[in-house]
Amino acid sequence: MSINPKFSRQVRNGKVVYVTATPRPQPDRARPQSMPKRLLGPFQASLNLLLLTGTVTTVMGLGWLSFQVITDPDVAFWLNQFLPTSKTTQTATHQPRTLQQILKRLQQQEQSPGKPIVLAAESAAQNPLVATKDILVPIYDKDCAEMACQQLQSLQVYRSLKLPALLRLFQGKRYYRLLDQVAIKGLRESKLVNLANNPRLVTGSTRPLPLSRIEAYHPAPKPGSWLRLTGLRTEGSATATYGQVMYFHPDEARLVLMLNWASPAGEYPRWQQVTGNQQPELMVSQTVGLEPRFAVYQIHPAPTGVLQMERISLAKPAFADQGYAQSLLLARSGLWSPAQKGLLAVKQKYPQRWSPKAQAQLDYINLHAKVAQSQAKQISANPVQSIVARLINGEWRAALKIFQTPNTEPSEVRELLLADPGRLATRVDAFLAVYPKDINAIAWGTLIRHLQDDPKTALGWAQQRTGKNKAALQRIKALVKRLDQPRYTPKEPLPKIPRLPSPERDSKKQSVQSKPPSPERNSKKQSVQSKPPSSGRTSEKQLVQPKKQQIAPGQSSSPPTANQESTIPQVETTPQVEISPVPSSTPTPENQTSPEL
Repeated sequence: MSINPKFSRQVRNGKVVYVTATPRPQPDRARPQSMPKRLLGPFQASLNLLLLTGTVTTVMGLGWLSFQVITDPDVAFWLNQFLPTSKTTQTATHQPRTLQQILKRLQQQEQSPGKPIVLAAESAAQNPLVATKDILVPIYDKDCAEMACQQLQSLQVYRSLKLPALLRLFQGKRYYRLLDQVAIKGLRESKLVNLANNPRLVTGSTRPLPLSRIEAYHPAPKPGSWLRLTGLRTEGSATATYGQVMYFHPDEARLVLMLNWASPAGEYPRWQQVTGNQQPELMVSQTVGLEPRFAVYQIHPAPTGVLQMERISLAKPAFADQGYAQSLLLARSGLWSPAQKGLLAVKQKYPQRWSPKAQAQLDYINLHAKVAQSQAKQISANPVQSIVARLINGEWRAALKIFQTPNTEPSEVRELLLADPGRLATRVDAFLAVYPKDINAIAWGTLIRHLQDDPKTALGWAQQRTGKNKAALQRIKALVKRLDQPRYTPKEPLPKIPRLPSPERDSKKQSVQSKPPSPERNSKKQSVQSKPPSSGRTSEKQLVQPKKQQIAPGQSSSPPTANQESTIPQVETTPQVEISPVPSSTPTPENQTSPEL
């Protein structure tokens, strides 16, 4: 650039003058050319920082991915999906597979897989970003694919690949790896008989009973999944369901057999809040007829940390007390309502000694007492059923009241007590062990011993129990007398007995019908009714018996004449069959006047 000054030519007063030129201002159009250079500095710094950050992140990400590939086989398998690999590596036995590939491979191995069961909560199963997903595949017997004869052979548990949270966004299809496999062994027949309390299910077989169905409990205690394996056993009129309960904990990653169960009523175990604990209890119904019986299992952690199921037992009281022990004795004998009253009195007497174990026993008794009381309150058309329901619940006075009603047949009560296998006698003995002076229980004990043992032995037992209470002994004797009454047959009009065919009688009947009636014949008709038939009527003499009290004083009991005999077929009297007198089953005056026991 030149440093010489510039001159400008000007004319001033007619003379030409050269003046130093002043620099002109730059036009505005030159300014935009310098703005990109000014703004490029800050943007250039940001861009450089961004490129540097991305480079560092990429390098760290590749390093993290390399570390995951080295340490985590699931990540290595996931990365191999995007790399060219040989087919032998993809079809190896230890390699994860999709659910469709697993089922297809089991079928190729001549196994019969069932419907897969998801071992997870419903919310976690529907979330695609969940860390892992466990699936159980039941394997059935290949020989039978029908529902009626299916038999479980084994259970296989598969777990999806455990990928980091970042890679789960790009996992696509889920791949599963075999986690655990358990062979299924059913119950022994002896174990089933003990659990179901039904000896009719014994067939003498030594093979394990098959299990044909598996289901997951929803809802169920958390964490983990609870499975119910069931089978059905029918022998004659006896039917029972049986099975096993298995537990799968996601942290332990294995199936555990928790308990064997059986229900003679054909019901499945269910989770129910029996006690006041946070976790529900597993309740198995073992009720037979009107006899309530439930097995309740509580979940407790073992000293090793593994969960275990413990049945609520009434064998020992929670603390030493005579009333407590007597209440448990009544409960073990099936007298749930008296046991409930006694245990509530103990709880009120010792509130400070009351423990969770004692409360669990009380809740267990309350469960049975509620069922027994509802059955006793039901109105039945059969009085015997009402008596049984009240005897099972220990309502001795109410049962005697029904027994003394006129519509109760003593013979049916007698058959009930004769067929009792011991459940009623056990209740009476247990109740008298706690309340030895209860006259109503003594009365039922006497009636049972009168039929099952010996009348003299029963009377002596009653005399020993009642002691000096002669009035109670007389009332018990009246009840025994009523129990021995035969079956009551209601008096009904006797049916008309058809006359036996006889050629002689038919010929006479035709001759009589052809003759017009006469006053003399009508007068003779009344006398014939009170006279015995002739010797030629021996066939009717065995059926029709004459009533001597109906013969008029002036009439004769001689055989009728021929004219009188011809009028007998037209007599429309109902033949009287000779019936021996049957005593009525209505209460005797002694029973009616005796007060209620």
